[in-house]
Amino acid sequence: MIVCHCNVILRAEVEDAARQILAADPGASLEPQSIYRAIQKRGRCCSCFPSVARIVSELLTQAMNEVDGAAILSASPLKSLVPKDG
Repeated sequence: MIVCHCNVILRAEVEDAARQILAADPGASLEPQSIYRAIQKRGRCCSCFPSVARIVSELLTQAMNEVDGAAILSASPLKSLVPKDG
């Protein structure tokens, strides 16, 4: 999905940039400007910035849910009921 029509930036590029930024510095800022800098682009009309912020928020929420789910599952007495992969 195209997030920024001015620069033709895809959702996957925004997600990849956020992951790269966090891999390099887990405390880094993930504001749209930081994402664009990582992609080596500049905001033009900047109407996509709210969408970029939403994508980053969704990505972080998903990651937190995965971490929380894994932590809860590993401590749960019901863990033995969960099917094992492969």
